[in-house]
Amino acid sequence: MEENSRRWLALREAGRRILVADNLEVFVPQSEVEKWNRLVLNMADSMPQRLEFPIIKVGGFSASIRERAIFHIGTTPPMELDCLWLPYEASKTLHDIIQMCSELLLAGYPGCSGCGYRVEEQEWDETEHRKHLQNFDDESQIT
Repeated sequence: MEENSRRWLALREAGRRILVADNLEVFVPQSEVEKWNRLVLNMADSMPQRLEFPIIKVGGFSASIRERAIFHIGTTPPMELDCLWLPYEASKTLHDIIQMCSELLLAGYPGCSGCGYRVEEQEWDETEHRKHLQNFDDESQIT
């Protein structure tokens, strides 16, 4: 995946949301639970000031705060504009999001300057993201 591609930017935003969200529940297939629990441990090591971490549960891949999705993986965009649309293949996206979370943590996110926090970057614009994605016919063009 090319850095700064639409896919990379969207996965980076998904990673940011996972790393900073409170009351987050992440559902993953049973085969992925160990990897996600390891991510939570890495979050605890990287963010010792944080008192609450995501809860990992078995199920179809999703992440939500009080049953409200923070992103949606699928070909149809979600109705809510506060829900990040990821129109990519689910199993690869699952791996890519955990990789992006790990990279952000290694860079010092969320407390570092210029490593993914919004001090130097513009706030995520979901409307613009969706407009850009809908201009393409297939996933290979938006990666």
